[in-house]
Amino acid sequence: MAVIVEAYHIQFKDSFLHREKMFPYKIALLIIVALSFLYINIYVYILLALIGIIHFLLIREYRIILYSLLIYIPPALLIVLVDYLAGTLSYRIVATLFFGYTSFIYILLFYATTPIQQLYKYLGRNVFTLSLLMLHNTVSELYEVIKSKKARGWEPGFNIYNHFLLVFEAIRITIMRIEEITTALRSRGID
Repeated sequence: MAVIVEAYHIQFKDSFLHREKMFPYKIALLIIVALSFLYINIYVYILLALIGIIHFLLIREYRIILYSLLIYIPPALLIVLVDYLAGTLSYRIVATLFFGYTSFIYILLFYATTPIQQLYKYLGRNVFTLSLLMLHNTVSELYEVIKSKKARGWEPGFNIYNHFLLVFEAIRITIMRIEEITTALRSRGID
């Protein structure tokens, strides 16, 4: 959750990656990462992940790197451990885990450094841009919920139940917003 909120904050900064001329570059990076799955090689994935991390370092966003590692490493180690104990650990599994982290970093980089206006300009209004807009709105609602709960003395800690409460609260607020928008559109005669 912290990594998404951190990416949300990065969207409002101004760096060389936020500039409009970098949009095709970021799309090219996403395509390269997607195509790298065809050539399963751990070294390629590590190199691509390091390049993605370097992009975050260049815009001085160190916490998102730490958060992404803290989110990705425990489940990846669990998968490796279970596969090792079952005797099914292979090069392909480890390579797929590295590919997963690499694509995670680049999706975060794209989301964190691409304002919604750039998406509309280059891609128009389609399912992809509207999905990112919905994600952006949901994350902003989640951030507001976190701020209000912290103002009342709430601390998330390591209790997973507290995090589920946040997610349910964000879903509830998002559903309320959707119902408000639906009512407003219906009152204007749009079905």
